[in-house]
This record gives sequence, structure tokens and C-alpha cells, in this order.
Amino acid sequence: MRTPIPMCVQKLLPMLIEFNLTKISEILQPKTVSHCFRFSLGDLSCANVNDVELRVALALALEMDPKLLSQLKVVQLIGNLLEFVHEKNMEDFLEMMFGLCKALLL
Repeated sequence: MRTPIPMCVQKLLPMLIEFNLTKISEILQPKTVSHCFRFSLGDLSCANVNDVELRVALALALEMDPKLLSQLKVVQLIGNLLEFVHEKNMEDFLEMMFGLCKALLL
């Protein structure tokens, strides 16, 4: 299993993107994206709001290659995460996850 993304990175990257201090295209390297989506496919116990926000930002980026999302099994990850959120009654995740699902469907 790969190591989780450090908490400070999980918090900072979405903020830097939101305030236009960095661009998604600057962090859309295949290794970075792969690490963001693959490290917790099997273990969601370390998932947190910051981690999910970072994944949402990456998945919804216009520059993101849909083939890469498919290769990384992002839909499977989202399904696993939704199931985990439902089982653990983690309501603070639901709105964000439903927004991600809606955006990916559109």
C-alpha cells in the first residue's frame, strides 16, 4: 500500500487552486494523479474531507484526461467511498460526493 498524501498537502492544494495561486495543470502529472486516487482504493479509513476535496478538484479539472480517470478506476473509488461514508454515517462527505458524481455524469 502506498502512503497517504500528507495532511498539509491535502489542505493546501485545494486552497491554492481555489485562490488561483496554482493551476490544476501544474499538478496533473500522471504519478501525482495516480497517487491521489490509488493509495486508498482498498483502505478508506484514512479518508477525510481535505483528501476528498483534493480528489474532487483533480477529477473535475477540465485538463484531466478521462482515460486516466478510467485507468485509475475512479468510479470504483467513488463507489467504495460512498459506501464507506454511508456505513459510517459521515454526512459531511455526502454533499461533496454527490456533487462529484453529478459532475462526472454530466
